This record gives sequence, C-alpha cells and structure tokens, in this order.
Amino acid sequence: MRIIAIANQKGGCGKTTTAINLSACLSQLKKNVLLIDLDPQGHASLGLNIKPQELNRTMYDVLTPDPERKVRLDEVLIPISETLDLAPANIMLSAIEQELSGKPEREAKLSQVISLMVAKKTYDFIIIDCSPSLGLLTFNGLRAANELIAPVETGFFSLHGISRLLETTNLIDKELHYKIKVRALITMFDCRTKFSQEVKDEIYKYFSGNVFSTLIHMNVRLKEASSYGEPVITYDKRCRGAQDYLSLAKEVVQGYSSSPVETTAAPAVKQRNEPQTTQKKAVFMLRAPEAQSVEIAGDFNNWVATQESKLEKLNDGVWVKNFSLEPGRYQYKFIVDGQWVVDPNNPTTELDTSGNINSLMEIR
Repeated sequence: MRIIAIANQKGGCGKTTTAINLSACLSQLKKNVLLIDLDPQGHASLGLNIKPQELNRTMYDVLTPDPERKVRLDEVLIPISETLDLAPANIMLSAIEQELSGKPEREAKLSQVISLMVAKKTYDFIIIDCSPSLGLLTFNGLRAANELIAPVETGFFSLHGISRLLETTNLIDKELHYKIKVRALITMFDCRTKFSQEVKDEIYKYFSGNVFSTLIHMNVRLKEASSYGEPVITYDKRCRGAQDYLSLAKEVVQGYSSSPVETTAAPAVKQRNEPQTTQKKAVFMLRAPEAQSVEIAGDFNNWVATQESKLEKLNDGVWVKNFSLEPGRYQYKFIVDGQWVVDPNNPTTELDTSGNINSLMEIR
C-alpha cells in the first residue's frame, strides 16, 4: 500500500484537483484507492458530489481525542465507485488543531488511525488531500505518507511556499527519522506562452529532476467537472485534462525512477578500501489459509507495500516471502487483507515513534 500526500502551502495550484483526479484515474486503472480529505474546506468531498454540511461523520470524528465521538477511519468511508472510497471532511475539522494541542504524538494521529483501519478491501493507494497551510493537519498528512506530490503551477509565485514545505519534510526526517519521497507536478501549464516554458525550466532546476514527466495543461473541462461534482475522467474522458491525469496515474503506478529530493546534507562518499556489507537472506512466513492477500512492510522497504512485497501462498495456506537485507535491526508488520498485524511467530516487538507495536528482527 502506497500512501501519497498532495500538498503545497500556496493555494490555487491544483492541489485538490490533483487529489480528486489522480484518485479517480488510479481507480480507472483497477487500483483500489482511498481518498482522505484532510482540508476543513472539504473541497475534495465537494468535488466528488458529497455535501460536507450534511455529513454526520467526517475526518473530525476520526481524529478527535473525544472518546464519545471518536470512530475508526473505516466507519466514515463513503463509496464513490467500486474501487474508490472517500474519507470526507467539513468545517468541523478546523477544530482538530486546538483539540490536539498539547497531546502526545499529535503529529502522528492520522498515521495511527490508518494503521488501525479495518477495511473490507486492500487499498493499493491512499491519497491525502492536505490543507493549504503548514499546520498540524498538513503535518499529520506528511507524517502518514511515504510519498509527497507537490503541485506547482507555472505562475510568478509558483515556487512560493515550496521551500517551507521541504523544510517541513526535512524536519520530519531529522526529528522522526522518517524520509518522504518528494516529487513536483507541473500544473496549469500553458504551452502557448514563453513565460510558462521559462517557469517550467526553473521548476526542473529547483527540484533537480524530481519532477513528473506528465504536465497538467490548462483545461476548462477540469473546472467544469469540479462544478458538477465529477472527476474529469468520467465527465469527459477524451479531453486534455482527463488524458493528462490518466498519464499521471500511469506514471505514479510505475513508481519513482529517480531518487527523492535531498533536503539534508549528502552522506560522505565511501572510500575504495571500505569493506562492503554482505546482504543476508530473510524469510518471512505467515499461516493464513483464509486470507486473500498478504503483504509485508517495514523499515527495509520504507513501510510501502508494493507488488514486490506481496507474499506467495503455498498449498498448505502458508504465505512466504524472501528478502535480501543488510545486517541490522528491522521493524515490520504483515498486511492481511488490508489489516496490519504483527508476526505471530515472532515474540520480539518494539514501539515505533508513533507508539505502534511492530515485530522486530535482527539480522547479523
């Protein structure tokens, strides 16, 4: 399962448009997708024809510390299609920052509720539409995610706020030892103007090549689709906006070919005479004869469940996966039909920085 935050402090850059249409296009590619609306304005919910003011349960009820109101994430989900679910938001979510003030692990609440979700299906992607600020809600979105897509429009103030966003991801890396893969997405691109071309070139320089190949061009159909509460892929699948976001979805599915943006000092280059670490074979096994899908995530794959992390089911109901890992200590968990579970065959566990219990192994 890949968790992707869509964030940029600057408004009007296509953040929510990207969250809605990327989710819908991933769904069109037969991926199970959960879109989490983490913006009190509820624009992602509105963009999928959900009226926030009429909702009884939203992301506020998921994140609130009030035990009388608190519910699980899976209890607020609204099915949009067979392969797309929405966790909606409304103005009540704006009270969360005050309610969580002074609470321990307040920046990890979203990560915790995702790990405790009891879903009926396994999600391939969770997309988080963050609020247009760098407050506690956005920090929760970044902390829960493995990847960050930063939409950047080709305007005069296009890079304004991006430096602060990267400072926040750097803080997460430094304080919580949790690195996020960052990639820019050029939006609202007007190929007719020289100025847009010049800004695009500056974005490529700024992000050192960590930019999606797909460009999101200016397209009136994108605005029309939002006003009708539809993703553009269902509103007009032949328009330029639909084709752009479908191209982006395919690029996301293929994964990141380049390294993440480095916001900290690069490690020292190894000397030629420095001995190389020898990898060891690690075998993970879980007996779950009734399970439809078993994956594994841990420190060794940045807690991202991909096709390579799926376990193979043997005839006796035992699921197996081999990894080649460097010597060291690794926390991990199995994902059984979308539910995170510790290894029942491994009595050694350890708490992570969010207070979650994970299985622990040591390779020597």
